[in-house]
Amino acid sequence: MSSKKLPSEISELLKESHFAYFCTTDQKNQPHITPMFFFFDEETNETFVLTPLTSKKIENIRTNPKVCLTVDVRHPENPFENSGVMVQGTAMIEKTIDSFSTGQDEKLMKIHTGFNKKYPVLSEAQALTEVKYQEFTEVLVRVRANKMVYWKGPHFVTVNFQNG
Repeated sequence: MSSKKLPSEISELLKESHFAYFCTTDQKNQPHITPMFFFFDEETNETFVLTPLTSKKIENIRTNPKVCLTVDVRHPENPFENSGVMVQGTAMIEKTIDSFSTGQDEKLMKIHTGFNKKYPVLSEAQALTEVKYQEFTEVLVRVRANKMVYWKGPHFVTVNFQNG
C-alpha cells in the first residue's frame, strides 16, 4: 500500500474512466487480457476489479500474481491527444461479493461502496448474485502498483512504488 502522491493526470484518469484492460498470464506465460470494471482508491493508489471466482483471471493470479492493467482515452481525430495509464503490480484475491455484507472490513466496504457508486448496475447484479450464489460468485481483486506509466500523445511520466 502506498500513499505516494500521484500526478493529477494519473489519479483523474483512473477515477473518471470506466473500463480497464486487465492482463494476467497463465502457467505457460500466455497472456489473458479482458476489459473490466475497476475502482481506483486514491488514498492507497490501489486498483480493484471484480471477477467471477471461476474465471481464467483468478486461475492465472493464483499461478502468477503479477498483473498489468491499462486505462486509455482515445481522441477521435488526433492521436497525439490520446492519453492513458498503465499499472503494473501484484494482484491479491480478497473476498467474495456476498462477504461484503458482513461489515467486518471497513476498507473493503469502502471499495464495495465505491464500485456501486461508479457502476450502479452492480447493485442489481449483486442481488442476482446472492440469489444464484452457487452458480456465480464474484471476488474482489486488489492490485498493488509497483509502477504506473501515464502518457499523453508521445509524452510519458513514470511513477515507481518500489522504493516508497
